[in-house]
Amino acid sequence: MKYFVSPLGSTALVSSLSLAALFSCSVNAADLNPTFSVDANIEINTDAIDTAVGSTEYSQGGRVEANLRGEIQREQYFVRGKGTLILAKDSDTHTDDMWVQFGDDRWDLQFGRFEGIDLFPKGKDTLVVHAGGGVAQVYEANIVRGRAGTDGGQIALHLKGDSGFGFELNSLFGDDNDDGTDENAVSGVRPVITYMTDGFSAKLGYEYQNVDLIGGGEIEKQGVGASASFGLGEALINLNAAWLDNQTDDTQVHTYGANLVYGPFGAGVVYSQTDLSTGADPDVTTAYAAYTVPLLDIDNASVTFAVSGSSADNVGANDSATGVRMRINYTF
Repeated sequence: MKYFVSPLGSTALVSSLSLAALFSCSVNAADLNPTFSVDANIEINTDAIDTAVGSTEYSQGGRVEANLRGEIQREQYFVRGKGTLILAKDSDTHTDDMWVQFGDDRWDLQFGRFEGIDLFPKGKDTLVVHAGGGVAQVYEANIVRGRAGTDGGQIALHLKGDSGFGFELNSLFGDDNDDGTDENAVSGVRPVITYMTDGFSAKLGYEYQNVDLIGGGEIEKQGVGASASFGLGEALINLNAAWLDNQTDDTQVHTYGANLVYGPFGAGVVYSQTDLSTGADPDVTTAYAAYTVPLLDIDNASVTFAVSGSSADNVGANDSATGVRMRINYTF
């Protein structure tokens, strides 16, 4: 027996199937709750920096930052991603953040290029200039924090609990050092424990880095960082401490910091001592402050005035540094 479908019936059938498919896609898209956003800002810094070993240097730098963010969620699971493009004033163009993250409210995994938890928050650190020319080192528990180099990669695991505790295990692999090779399966690990409650938060972390060098030898470092943040009236106070054991050159670095942010004003101080295997141990103390005001009373535009002063001991002639900065920022 043969069946005949008229052209009119065929058209109706196709239309019905198309509507059903469209309705199904619409329902699935609604279930996923997708979001997407784009934002950008421009920042221009005009500086004057003076050190004990040279004349005052005047410079201007800046960049345009463009961010793309997306997230899609279904039931308790999510997938989100971010990409940040930097267009620098010196004509350099590069990617800052670029990552994808997926999981739920209890756990998630993050892959790509990003920064881990900040174990040494400096508050309103618009300008921080350290004296000593690097002889007096400053360690901020960030050698394995992230934003891996060209050939390097990152994977981070995040766990979250109900009692205010959290955990991050960040890892670096491949080449994350200009002098290294990409032969290391894992070149750095950084576990961090966090605790947060009303008006108070604390972080404690450990990091280990091991990178093989092209000409032989290796870079091997390990460190510990801890910070506590709490409110004092309308001000936010950050207290930081970090210790580095650099086994490559047999030195240790102890760094401490304290700062506050009160509305548009911020100020802080950092002290660091480097324990050398031989000779006098250098140290450096740096104080900084910044204040932000609206630009012409226009929304999303501001001017920040910043100052930094630093002095160091046992570093030779480069024992002082001062600087001032005017930063113009516009978000659009």
